[in-house]
Amino acid sequence: MSNIIPFEYDGHPIRFNEEGWINATDVAAKFGKEPNDWLQQYETLEYLCVLSRRLFSNSGPEQELAKIKELAIRNASTRAKILRLAKSTGLVKTRAGINGGTWLHPKLAIRFARWLSVDFEIWCDEQVDMLIRGNQPTFTDSRINAIFLLDKPATWEKQFQQPFYQALSRMSGLPYNGHVGGTPSLFGMITSKWVYQVVLPDSVYAEAKEAAKGSGDKIHQYLKPEAKKLVQEQLKAVTILANGCVDYKDFEARCVQSFGKSGEQGLLILPIEREFSYSAVRH
Repeated sequence: MSNIIPFEYDGHPIRFNEEGWINATDVAAKFGKEPNDWLQQYETLEYLCVLSRRLFSNSGPEQELAKIKELAIRNASTRAKILRLAKSTGLVKTRAGINGGTWLHPKLAIRFARWLSVDFEIWCDEQVDMLIRGNQPTFTDSRINAIFLLDKPATWEKQFQQPFYQALSRMSGLPYNGHVGGTPSLFGMITSKWVYQVVLPDSVYAEAKEAAKGSGDKIHQYLKPEAKKLVQEQLKAVTILANGCVDYKDFEARCVQSFGKSGEQGLLILPIEREFSYSAVRH
């Protein structure tokens, strides 16, 4: 995926890349929908397949579509086949990590936007046209930060729930007593490295961290709702991953594989190689 260009629509961050591909996951969240709901419509699949043939001389998806047409669209195995079919057209891509989500080819962006909202369709048409003409706007760190961050911290609400810490405790072998006496500092480092730094742009994370420093506030209090949702989804992903790991070394390796980031080499030390340390903080 080429360079990511963030836009803002009605206060909601929308990501394109410089070739005009749009992050459909971002967009659908704004309207309370999922990209797969659109991809599973037969009219959408037919359009994808014909467009793939016209653009790439790729007739394979059309042949596969003829088989799927005879199946029950609500069947779980059929839904899996539909997603594979969509990807095979070369017009739909899925990614994990900081640029994660479902990405749609620029020739699908307007059709997808129309399914969501006429106003958004018109706005999207304007942005794609600008991008494919090479008239990309200049995005400074301050502009990117304004898309993701609040001017003032929101009221604190518990963001990191017990299942997250219980999964980290089980994986690392470190005790977790419901924040009584604090949590192991390793948990805080994992939160920073594999939750915040995976889904937030570097400048956004740095500014939120600096704003929270010494104030008693937490980083997530400075995030706009859409950015907070990215963090929540990443939190779920890390919790699931940690529950399936045998130890910290296994966890670190799987995070690198899943989220495409090696992190700060040598920053984290395996718990068995150091004394436990705790930080009495709320999350």
